[in-house]
Amino acid sequence: MPISKNINRYINNSLIRGKLCRWDKNSVFVFITPITGSAANKEFMYSQVERAISSWNSILRANNIPVQFLKVLQAEQADIVVHWVKVGRVYEGMCKYLSVVGTSLKKISIDIGLPNYYGRETTDLSIYCAIMHEFGHALGLGHGVEVDDIMFVPHQKNISTPSDNDILVLKQIYQQHFS
Repeated sequence: MPISKNINRYINNSLIRGKLCRWDKNSVFVFITPITGSAANKEFMYSQVERAISSWNSILRANNIPVQFLKVLQAEQADIVVHWVKVGRVYEGMCKYLSVVGTSLKKISIDIGLPNYYGRETTDLSIYCAIMHEFGHALGLGHGVEVDDIMFVPHQKNISTPSDNDILVLKQIYQQHFS
């Protein structure tokens, strides 16, 4: 797929306080909080976050972007903390930039909505796609401009691989820092 003619808008959508922001270190530590209560499929939900971390790590390596997510066992060690929230709508997620210094991401919180099995149909793929989308934000990506972008909003529940647009913007963000 060719690069979007609106790629500059995607880059602008990725600005945080007017700047492209990124991690200024190679290892970004992720802590996944426990799911409390009787949420169905707890292990499945954990596995989807771990799968997304692994997928993003492969994508980053394949594109020579020198950042990797590493899981840690304590929240105090983490740069990114994944939280679980009960929501009225399915597929919901949110990435919150808790600390950004200059152009450096320092601390992020990702909220992942637990599926509402009484509402619309939730699929394994739709949950995974939403988690991939939120980890894209955690890398500094804003919202995409084409429906095939993993970062497009409303998020397409079957897009689980970053598009050429997503990769180009990611490279733009990280080449300025590591070149």
